[in-house]
Amino acid sequence: MVVPTTSVAVFELFTHGLLSHSVPAWVNVVVAFGGLTPAAFIFSTFVFGTMARLERDLRDRNRRLALLNAVARDASESMELEEVASAIARNVVQAMTAEYAALALASEDDGELRLVAQSGLPPTMTDAGGQLGPNDCGCRQAVTEGRTVVVQDSRENAFCAGVLPEGSAVTCVSAPIRSKGKTIGAILLARSKSLPITTADEVDLVTALGLQVGPVLQNAQLFSQTGAIAVLQERQRMAREVHDGLAQTLSNLSLQVGITDRLLADRDLDGIRAQVEAMGQTVRGALGDLRQSLVDLRVPLSACGDLRRTLREYVTRFSLQTGISCHFEDGRGPALALSPSAEVQLIRIIQEALTNVKKHAPGASVWLRLQTSGQQVHVTIQDDGPGFEPANVGDSGRFGLQTMKERAESAGGGFVIESRPGSGTRLEVTVPMEGVKVA
Repeated sequence: MVVPTTSVAVFELFTHGLLSHSVPAWVNVVVAFGGLTPAAFIFSTFVFGTMARLERDLRDRNRRLALLNAVARDASESMELEEVASAIARNVVQAMTAEYAALALASEDDGELRLVAQSGLPPTMTDAGGQLGPNDCGCRQAVTEGRTVVVQDSRENAFCAGVLPEGSAVTCVSAPIRSKGKTIGAILLARSKSLPITTADEVDLVTALGLQVGPVLQNAQLFSQTGAIAVLQERQRMAREVHDGLAQTLSNLSLQVGITDRLLADRDLDGIRAQVEAMGQTVRGALGDLRQSLVDLRVPLSACGDLRRTLREYVTRFSLQTGISCHFEDGRGPALALSPSAEVQLIRIIQEALTNVKKHAPGASVWLRLQTSGQQVHVTIQDDGPGFEPANVGDSGRFGLQTMKERAESAGGGFVIESRPGSGTRLEVTVPMEGVKVA
């Protein structure tokens, strides 16, 4: 408004200063029209050009936000690394009208880039192990230098020409994937030369994607590693139980069979009967241990988030199956909600502790206490058995205690053991609580 008003005022002053009052009115009109028309044209061109540029910027920003939102939405639907990365690659290809897209993460061991997801790339880009070969379209350069690398024509770059289909001409952009101030991989985008990635906004968008997906991919990677560690711990626990239970049982049976063979040779019927009875007891004990292991493996997550109910039912079954007096204290109160991973770790710690009581203090009584404090759940397991000196525990027992401690720490909690010969044993486990809700 200011510009056209000022222009008219200046033009009027200018014409009145140059033209006398004797000049006909129509001359004034012609002069005014001839002077204001170019000014109006220039001004309207400027205004509409600015509006068009702002509209393009708005469309680009909306497209950018739509892509970032789509990536965030799809990435939040899963914690599996491959699924998250594949969703990101698909979104990038669709939103950017790209020919190819890929995501590669650096290995913590050797720093090699491993392709975790791709869309449209030829299989020659990776080796049998999924690692990027030397023709990586600048991904290694982006990771090493920590900056976005743009290749305007793939035919003129050896790292691209060696992997992309022969004769194809694309513009490649490799941006570093960063998380917590550290470069953890690279995101690759390739688009046809008919739609080259030349604007700074599009390059900035790819760079922003690398910054946004970094924490998501790292969390998924850590989740996968945690799952693998949990599986390994379960295998180790089962291997230890097989060694302590079934392997020792079979060893005892082998010795008893050998004794029975000698008794058969001596025709000692009373001795044979005694050995057969002993072997029967050994087998029955092994079956009991096997049933208990199966029960432990089948303990579900708490129904409706009620951890108290799950532990109460498990303690009741344990007492009935083993004959050990096990008391569950403080079992009333609001339902407790733990994260699934924390709940699994807590239940496994309790199972292992009660199994140790069965093996090493079969005549003892056990008290299991569940308490809450702030946002923490405290579980105490105490028995009146013979006790032991924790520092003098053998390798196999020390391994079991260390496993329970690692389980508690993996759930974000802590583990403390107190025991003395003749004074029983007391374990205390603390894990964070997700929330409390009324039962």
